Amino acid sequence: MNLQAIRPLKHSLAALGLVLAASAGLTQMAEAKDLARVYVVVVPSAQDHAFNVGVKAWQKCLRTHGTKQTTYAYDAETGNLSRYLFLNDYTAWSGMDAHDAAGKACRGLFVSQVLPHSGDAYSEIAERNDKDTYMPGGDSDPPAILWVDAFRIKPGQAAAFHDGLAQFAAAAAKTHWMGHFAGWDIDASGRGGEDFVLVWPNKDWADVGTDPSPSAKDMMDSVYGAANAAAMHQKFMASVHEDWSDAWSLDKDLSLIVAK
Repeated sequence: MNLQAIRPLKHSLAALGLVLAASAGLTQMAEAKDLARVYVVVVPSAQDHAFNVGVKAWQKCLRTHGTKQTTYAYDAETGNLSRYLFLNDYTAWSGMDAHDAAGKACRGLFVSQVLPHSGDAYSEIAERNDKDTYMPGGDSDPPAILWVDAFRIKPGQAAAFHDGLAQFAAAAAKTHWMGHFAGWDIDASGRGGEDFVLVWPNKDWADVGTDPSPSAKDMMDSVYGAANAAAMHQKFMASVHEDWSDAWSLDKDLSLIVAK
């Protein structure tokens, strides 16, 4: 699902996806974790095979040493296809102070077999915004495809931006709307990075391409009335400096899923 029905802006592809979500939403966007560390790694095409081999060897080492940290990996489906997204989830900021003993034991392997094949790398922290989220029941499985709408907010317009999304989420909840989404505030994304991402979990590409019924506009009109809904939409759009979208597919081979 995406926001094109209520966001008729021309989209540009992200230079680097997310955020997101999953550590925020990356460990599981759909499971409503509080925080996520998000890592985006750009791998030169000539190094892709060696990078994959190195990551798998490193993760084998982590499993052998009893790691307790799940990492979900996603491949870029749009924009720069050389990107990989890795997500670790946490329930509190203090969780990032704990260092997995397995990580220390396998660091040498990471340095020798993964880093040499990596290009640029980016990291940010995603923090779930419950008011801007509609994820009834959550989801125990990592989504097969993440559709990510990323936003940069105009200076001084954060309140208007979040008011608009909160109204949208409240209307979705009231109508039991078929479109589900998680809102994530992005911290420390760097100069020019996104301030917020809206993550839509999808089972497959058919799910991505299926417009919700009723449409987002009709859903908002039914709750707030057409005139009020239009005014809300206009105010929300006026708060957005820039927006773009990305699609990511789950890479099970590069994911390290620890049994709970």
